[in-house]
Amino acid sequence: MLDLTLLPLFLAGGLALALTPGPDMAFTLATTASRGLRAGLGAVAGIITGGAIWTVAAAIGLAALLTASEHALAVVRYGGAIYLLWLAWQTIRTLDAAPHARASASASQAFLRGLMTNLLNPKVGLFFLAFLPQFTNAELGPVWIQMLMLGGMFFAMGTMVLVAVALAAGAAQARLARSLTLRRVLNGLAATAFGGLGLRLIFSSNTD
Repeated sequence: MLDLTLLPLFLAGGLALALTPGPDMAFTLATTASRGLRAGLGAVAGIITGGAIWTVAAAIGLAALLTASEHALAVVRYGGAIYLLWLAWQTIRTLDAAPHARASASASQAFLRGLMTNLLNPKVGLFFLAFLPQFTNAELGPVWIQMLMLGGMFFAMGTMVLVAVALAAGAAQARLARSLTLRRVLNGLAATAFGGLGLRLIFSSNTD
């Protein structure tokens, strides 16, 4: 059972966070721009799945254990950074390619990329570990169950926002991708987004 007095505040805060531009939104835009709408929706599914796994980890305390180990945290962060930089390089290599030319298995590949990008970013788990407990009440039942329920609500809002982003980006991409120059620009922006997210992980690990 959730604390109904805290629920409106959680929903307002969760929606504000879902609407705030961040790595998940950037990844969705980049994937849709470079590979098309189906891939963009696949990326959304992967991102949400990864976030759900982190929510479960936070609920049972695994995220806290990971935080306690600086070496494990560094391995996950740098692994995520390297993966994102690799995605940037792969996008640069196919700068001129049209989305339909790379459509085979793109949705499933995008799902795996979204999943791995989320799982290899420990800050996602740390965020839920810090955010969700604020809206729980131990007097109403097990806290971990409340965290799972709150996490489900948060991801429902996040899914709607990311799907809307993918649909908007897909509509624009379908019109713009007919031009080779604009296709290069779209793919270049996607590569920049992937690379920027990777560098963000590296530099944030040095400043935390």
